[in-house]
Amino acid sequence: MDTFIGRTLTGRYEIKELIGRGGTADTYRALDKTLEREVAIKVLIDRSDDVNLRFLREAQAMAKLNHANIVQVFDVGQESGISYIVMELVRGKTLRDLEGGSLSYRQALGYLTDILEALEYAHNEGIIHRDIKPSNIMTVEDAKHVKVMDFGLARRTSDMTQTTRTGQIVGTIGYLAPERFLSKPADIRSDLYSVGIVMYEIFTGTVPFRNDKDDLVATIFSHVHDAPTPPHEINRNIPEALERVIMKAIDKDPGKRYQTARDYMNDLQFLLSPSPVAKKSPPTERRAAPQADPGLRQALDRALAPSRNRNDAYEAVLKGMLATRRRRYDEAKDHFMGALAELAAVDNRLEHAKTALKYGTMILQKASDGIRERTEIRDGLSKLSDALEVFRDYDLAEQMSETEYLINALERTAIGY
Repeated sequence: MDTFIGRTLTGRYEIKELIGRGGTADTYRALDKTLEREVAIKVLIDRSDDVNLRFLREAQAMAKLNHANIVQVFDVGQESGISYIVMELVRGKTLRDLEGGSLSYRQALGYLTDILEALEYAHNEGIIHRDIKPSNIMTVEDAKHVKVMDFGLARRTSDMTQTTRTGQIVGTIGYLAPERFLSKPADIRSDLYSVGIVMYEIFTGTVPFRNDKDDLVATIFSHVHDAPTPPHEINRNIPEALERVIMKAIDKDPGKRYQTARDYMNDLQFLLSPSPVAKKSPPTERRAAPQADPGLRQALDRALAPSRNRNDAYEAVLKGMLATRRRRYDEAKDHFMGALAELAAVDNRLEHAKTALKYGTMILQKASDGIRERTEIRDGLSKLSDALEVFRDYDLAEQMSETEYLINALERTAIGY
């Protein structure tokens, strides 16, 4: 049992329940008995001097900020060696926790605008967030707006460097700007780059720089040296105007990115423009930009469909794996087939192959239980053969070996049928 639950800090904050865990701090729902209101309390669990200093910096940074799209800090304190921050309690989900298909294009661009408004305010106050990512963006209860939270990595703009100490990269790798890995000073454009990565992920269902083998060094190398895959190559429904905004935000050269959150917001407002003549500033590099038209809204809505498909597919795969574990094979097959159809619709070859591998595993388990269906086994073999070619293309040795094993096992099963 968590020893903090039921405890009252400084005679005022009664801790009720754990609501979140982090690498250095846990977050609890608590009752402020003085003001009779619920609050969130972030309690430091790592007591090292460096973490304590960063924790204090978080409290100082957030206490300076008073904005509708930023989680507000009410108090900071220590008791019996425990450091804590008292914050506004926000009821909702993070962008990371949102269910697949739950966002419309207007919500997506509205959320991005909220993030940029929060950052514009913070930047004007001389503070950079440094860790913008979906798990640090919380939707409010009515899901109409978002709030930026966790300024634990924030620094004054006058004291911005790539690390907190030699060799220690701070932030979340998938969303960090390339200059953060090159010992170059980070500035407000680094935050805007991270927003661009979040935007890329919303509309494609993936981040642009990742490594399927979870190789940290390879991922960092990709951030610094590789050109991002144009979003429309992942999601063919993404219109040119939307892609241009995303690619400008994540340009490797800070000088070619958006220079301010306001510039970025202006281009998002153009994308939201309801009329052929944009009332807001049109996208940067106007000579190359098409004018907004009545069909842009429909194009943007279509652009979100593949990421919805992808997220729905992932959810179906998880359900299929759970049903397999419970030996509910008909239910598992329905989920896997649904996922395969969704991934085929958005031409995601790698995830389709990985799902085929799980489907083949289900068929083999089912056969081991004495339930063998010739047509199903043949279908599984066909999908696994296609998956093997994909894994070869991506040079994924582990998946290739597993697929070859399944093919051999199912072929033996078919012969013995």
